[in-house]
Amino acid sequence: IDTATGVSGHPAEDLEAALTGADVVIIPAGVPRKPGMTRDDLFNTNASIVATLANGVAKYCPTACVGIISNPVNSTVPIAAEILKKHGVYDPRKLFGVTTLDVVRARTFIAGNK
Repeated sequence: IDTATGVSGHPAEDLEAALTGADVVIIPAGVPRKPGMTRDDLFNTNASIVATLANGVAKYCPTACVGIISNPVNSTVPIAAEILKKHGVYDPRKLFGVTTLDVVRARTFIAGNK
């Protein structure tokens, strides 16, 4: 969406400054799945990162739209949902799993094998 807006970066220890007043939060945090890595390995690494950020969203920008890219998306989105529910700020219209990255990766993988 082509709009005039600002984007800022912050160190991990400055979560309050990063999230306060945000209308949109995109969570691409975590690691990609590496050869030999199980879904459980991936989940254990990325779930704690998503949980930390979801707690920050609940505290500093509870009305923001949140897009989660961190894999496995089908597991990390429910973690964020439960954390937002725990804080009483869950709105299912504002929490999204973003799978476009997986689609692009899959297409690239398939194209490379043709």
